[in-house]
Amino acid sequence: MKLSKKIYLILLFVCSLVPSLAYADRILDKVEVIQAKTETEIHIEFATQVRYVRHSPSNKQTSRVQIFLEFPQVPRGSLSSQREFRNSPSVGQIPSFTVNYPEQQVGSVGIRFKKPIKFTISPDNSGRGIVIRVPLDKSLPTDIVTVTQAQPAIEHGPQGELPVRAVGMSDSDYASQLLSQAKSARGAGDYPRAVELLNAILNLPANPSSQDAQELIGNSREKMGESDKAKAEYETYLKLYPKGEGATRVSKRLAAISGSAQVASTDKAKTKKPIGEIHENTISGSWDQYYYDGHTHSYNNDGKRSTSHDLSQLETAIDLTARFRQNEWDNKIVIRDRFRSNFLPNQVDRNRLQAAYVEINNKEADYSARLGRQNGNSGGILGRFDGAWFRYGLSPQYRLNFALGTLDEYKVDYRRHFYGINLDVGPFLTNWKGNAFYINQRVGDIKDREAVGGELSYSNGGRSVYSLVDYDTMFSKVNTVMVQGNWLTESGINYNILLDHRKSPILTMINSLSDPAFQNTTYFSKIPTNLRQALLIGRNIPAPLTVTEDKLRQYAYNQALDTNLALFGVTKQFTQRWQLGGDVQWSRVSGQAGASDGALALAEKVAADNGTVLTALERQNLKNSFQAGNTYNYHVQAVGSDTLFKDDTSVISLSYNDGPTTDTQSVVLTNVMVPREKWRLDSSIKLLRVDVNGTSPELQYIVAPSVRGSYRLREKATIEAEVGLEVTNVNNQIDGHSRTFRDFSYIGYRLDI
Repeated sequence: MKLSKKIYLILLFVCSLVPSLAYADRILDKVEVIQAKTETEIHIEFATQVRYVRHSPSNKQTSRVQIFLEFPQVPRGSLSSQREFRNSPSVGQIPSFTVNYPEQQVGSVGIRFKKPIKFTISPDNSGRGIVIRVPLDKSLPTDIVTVTQAQPAIEHGPQGELPVRAVGMSDSDYASQLLSQAKSARGAGDYPRAVELLNAILNLPANPSSQDAQELIGNSREKMGESDKAKAEYETYLKLYPKGEGATRVSKRLAAISGSAQVASTDKAKTKKPIGEIHENTISGSWDQYYYDGHTHSYNNDGKRSTSHDLSQLETAIDLTARFRQNEWDNKIVIRDRFRSNFLPNQVDRNRLQAAYVEINNKEADYSARLGRQNGNSGGILGRFDGAWFRYGLSPQYRLNFALGTLDEYKVDYRRHFYGINLDVGPFLTNWKGNAFYINQRVGDIKDREAVGGELSYSNGGRSVYSLVDYDTMFSKVNTVMVQGNWLTESGINYNILLDHRKSPILTMINSLSDPAFQNTTYFSKIPTNLRQALLIGRNIPAPLTVTEDKLRQYAYNQALDTNLALFGVTKQFTQRWQLGGDVQWSRVSGQAGASDGALALAEKVAADNGTVLTALERQNLKNSFQAGNTYNYHVQAVGSDTLFKDDTSVISLSYNDGPTTDTQSVVLTNVMVPREKWRLDSSIKLLRVDVNGTSPELQYIVAPSVRGSYRLREKATIEAEVGLEVTNVNNQIDGHSRTFRDFSYIGYRLDI
């Protein structure tokens, strides 16, 4: 099919989806690939904030990677367990890959590459993504076009992969090995290879070889004719090592480069910098269909039995990205849509348009624009919206962003419009980035939210820090303060820490509609569904119950819980096959009386919009988690490869949760194996013991096994199916014993484009 015809079909499809209904955010947002000179960066972005916990494997070349995450903005009981996929864009520098969620269990993401790769993983600088760095594979084609000053031709030898790092080798020893090879490459005149090796040293934590590597990489780039990059490397050296003989040498080389730049400035003014010739149009994505089915069988203490058919639906999803690259232009058309056909009585079908936008990027002028439905997870924007986003690079360190639109919300009797502006700054001081934002959100002529805030992040080799502040100027309260850090030591131990304070839900005037005051049937014949309706009826109510905007603001504040959390975790690869990690978490919930009901209502809405129906037991457990008081959680996880079968992955998770009204112990065992080529088999079993205190004490025992199998029909076609069972025994001191069986299954296929 000709590309022009494909594009026409895409545009026709967009038009057909314009009146579609909205739905709550999914977990995966998008996947982008950014090519650097010596490595490829895979950016996996999510629709909500994420906290990186660990990944596996961490010390071997593999085609399957599993990343364990937590989602602080989404109650765990509301996380969707339905399948999500994102395919890699069309790139030639790395093997093609697929990102899927959930992988083995809710809270983890899997990446499957076409062939084994070497990689490193770290959180990105936004707090909403993960970056996978893959060393450049010289055997694959590249579309990078580098324009440099004319230099004498140099014959370079073949550039291989980085030397294999022996198990247990320290960062210092590995860096010394790399430095020796880099000097050999320089002696042979192979400067690109030297830069590759020196970059690898500088990506490690600071070590005895770092200073020499920083000087040599500047000199190597200078030899290659990359004057601007050499200058940047030399300037970095002087910031890090301002004294000594090395500083004297580097200062002289920097002065020489600056002098040459001044001589050439007249020619640069007359001659426009050439643009690498790129002409490429591609379409990538996937199409999948999954049928989900579920039943519940309940046995009460009085001997009565009941059966219900809870789930019978067909999910059809399409994910398309058309990319048009023309020299400095890099433009996209993106469509992601999911249609749910419900086959149960009184259930309606629903279309979920996740994304439909056009994006324009000009790399030379450094500006971008995006128009349509898109995910707004930064700059204070509260999720998906229909509107426009624009970015302009004021300088290499400063970029101005502006956004305006309408939040995409499902089944609401109001529309929330907003505009916002934020300034991206960085990198500065070599490893720092940040931004500051202002957001104004309204419902009609009533202000719903007004806030200022910012993000600040640091990344240097195995160390990274991300922080966020969101302050509501209308309520004069802090919505969110969060600091998250990761540190990978030379000995291979990974530490992570999280400090988090936030309002849940975030302060907005709309939250006031959940206040019990509106359930007073003396004044309200029905609960108001929008702010204007609440004011029209409430202004005629006698004082002190008269509803004004100030009263709505107080009601909204009453619905927000204060949640505080502190977490410390450690992960280490103990053997070639086994990785052990653990974390300790403290959290505290407080707030006005009844605020937990508002938090529960929000969690139920999120779950419903994500296609998850909470049972009475799940609803009660979720409500218990919102009770005021301290909660302590202790978690240990072992991840192994080649454990039961060749090239398999096993995960053993143990946790203990001590809360104000509930104590929970759990054991989760999962295994992924490849019994034959093109086949994959996932199995898991979950064991829980839940001890509920309070006015109606009870003890719950839950056993939940499941099995999933997949088969790759062709290179771009896969079928898979899963069956599972959950058995819950409840011993209640008042109501006696009851038992519930829940069975669930799905079957489906995916076609990659």
